[in-house]
Amino acid sequence: MTAPLPPPLIVDLDGTLVRTDTLVESAVCVATRAPMRFATLLPRVFKGRAALKHALADAARLDCATLPYDAEILAFIEKRKASGGQVWLVTAADARIAHGVADHLKLFDGVIASDGAHNLKGPNKAAALAARFPHGFDYIGDARADLPVWEKADHAYVAGGSAAVARALKEQGITPARIFAPAPMRGRDWAKALRLHQWSKNIMLFVPLLLGQAFHDPAVVARVLCGFIAFGLVASATYLFNDMNDLAADRTHPAKRYRALASGRLSLLKGTAIGAVMLIAGMAGAVFISPGFALVLLCYLVVTLAYSLWLKAQPLLDVMVIGGLFTLRVQAGVELAEQPQSLWLTSFAMILFGSLALAKRHAELIRAAADGRTVAGRGYLASDTPLTVSLGIATAAMSVLVMLFYMQFDVAGKGLYDHPQRLFFVPLVLGSWLIRIWVKAHRGALHDDPVVFALKDRVSWLHGAMIGVCWLAAVG
Repeated sequence: MTAPLPPPLIVDLDGTLVRTDTLVESAVCVATRAPMRFATLLPRVFKGRAALKHALADAARLDCATLPYDAEILAFIEKRKASGGQVWLVTAADARIAHGVADHLKLFDGVIASDGAHNLKGPNKAAALAARFPHGFDYIGDARADLPVWEKADHAYVAGGSAAVARALKEQGITPARIFAPAPMRGRDWAKALRLHQWSKNIMLFVPLLLGQAFHDPAVVARVLCGFIAFGLVASATYLFNDMNDLAADRTHPAKRYRALASGRLSLLKGTAIGAVMLIAGMAGAVFISPGFALVLLCYLVVTLAYSLWLKAQPLLDVMVIGGLFTLRVQAGVELAEQPQSLWLTSFAMILFGSLALAKRHAELIRAAADGRTVAGRGYLASDTPLTVSLGIATAAMSVLVMLFYMQFDVAGKGLYDHPQRLFFVPLVLGSWLIRIWVKAHRGALHDDPVVFALKDRVSWLHGAMIGVCWLAAVG
């Protein structure tokens, strides 16, 4: 005797099959790539939510092959298909996106979605399903808006593990047949999403404090420490916004696809809210600490956003911008420590960090060529490696030379050090470290930002210790 077929399984899209909201993602995509077009689309909201979804989906053209699909739900769908049951994709997302997903997965017997005139959400979805499947259906959803659908379903399956949704189901007397709860964001995940390890780059704020020997003043030290925190908050916010802009490219990258936003573990709305809070807190703190520091931090913010939206796709200009961002960190330290401006120090920072940015880009190109892929979202080709290595080594050598000039013309004559001649060993140590960085980069073995790499590398720590010894010897 043949076993009866299970009822049709109805699968929601946003927050269920994919761990993202395709409407929000479409809006972010259009807003970052074509802000003027995004502004012209916003009035569509007065024609209804379905019209706005349709316009944004048409403008964004999301790549449905790279969306963050929930592996557990995909396995559940495949099991239902294997048992002979029908599976339908029914979503409030626009039909363009829904059909794109269905065409990619090739798992669904049918698709019902919003069509630009009717928003298939909540009661509308429940009514459409009751009419299409009068003999019953099972439903997988994730939000409170799905309550009317679950009330009509034979079995309720819940994605996302939201406590609020669980309470709402309990109040309605609905017992979920199964809950698909993804692993929550843990402390380490948050640290990676906010790039807390990148705060190490903000150590550059302490350079003017040390070189000017202003560390004897507790008030100055406290001001630099507070500035370090404010700078870190703004930097973390810009990393979140950069990840939102880079979603499509990150999802095709072998490592970046696991980032919190790209993988869907952190929602775009929550990421936007957290980024906004950190940005406001950092800028407000900067204004309170020092108006001059706040102005430098504002410049850093503007340049960083310009880099995320456009400049990073411009070959060679991108590394100049990165060098400039590190130079702004040094300039922020000058404002916080109230030290005199130094053209030589500024030039040194710009050239040195430009070389390190080239090293990172060169290593990416070497690895991409070895893997037979391109570097998504960048303006470089694998054939550009001779250019990046020649410019990178040239700027590395130039940075050592400029440091010598800084020692000679800025440091030696100010009387801050008892034995300034002992500082002249520092360029030799720096040159040795830069050679190591470029050897690593040329072999494709530089897997981190060079500054982050230095914090993990014992040999780099040895170089840093040697520089510290030279500085202490010069102080006397």
